[in-house]
Amino acid sequence: MKSNAEIIRDALEQVVNQKRIDAWDHYFGPDYVARGAPFIGMGFSRDTSGNKHKIDAISPGSPAEGKLEIGDELLWVADERQRWETYEELFRGLQCYRGNTLKLGVRRGEEILEVELTRGLMRGFDTDNDQAKSEMREFMTNDIPDLRVDVKMTLEDGNMVACLMEYRGTHANYKREAIWREIWVVRLSEGKIVESWPLPDVDAYLRQLGYQSVPPSPLTDER
Repeated sequence: MKSNAEIIRDALEQVVNQKRIDAWDHYFGPDYVARGAPFIGMGFSRDTSGNKHKIDAISPGSPAEGKLEIGDELLWVADERQRWETYEELFRGLQCYRGNTLKLGVRRGEEILEVELTRGLMRGFDTDNDQAKSEMREFMTNDIPDLRVDVKMTLEDGNMVACLMEYRGTHANYKREAIWREIWVVRLSEGKIVESWPLPDVDAYLRQLGYQSVPPSPLTDER
């Protein structure tokens, strides 16, 4: 009988290196869930199609819950120094506002409302089995079709396995090769992966593709 660490190694070899997404269900239980890391945020997402910014999701327990509603249209956002109003400006305003508090103007039906949100602790977003499988298929097929993974280390304790992995591949659109590491903590039950806590080095991955981090202006800047 294979150890849990060996099952993890087999799963990565078959699903990633052998490009056998069809082997996913052999290694992952139907109730598998990937636990996202916590972060500080507002707790809403937008649909930006049709030249409008419309709220399409609100996270339970987030600062946005009870203040924003799905379907609200964002008209403007403002911090203590600046206001962004046009469709194009809203993208920057929602990314580059200063401080922890943001005011939003929203259209809700026939009403125009002003909402104030303060960033707060957000529970990480969970990814269920079907979504995780779909995202891995998309990543291996369209984003990095030559993706390879090298398992550097595994630590096993009962039904838990911690795995240090090194991914490498060339992005199909950017034509750039990248190599990055990920810590993958996994819980198994009856030989299948049922829960995990992935910790990829996203910053290293994106920097190698050419993304740049632009720091916000300090609050002490003169007007």
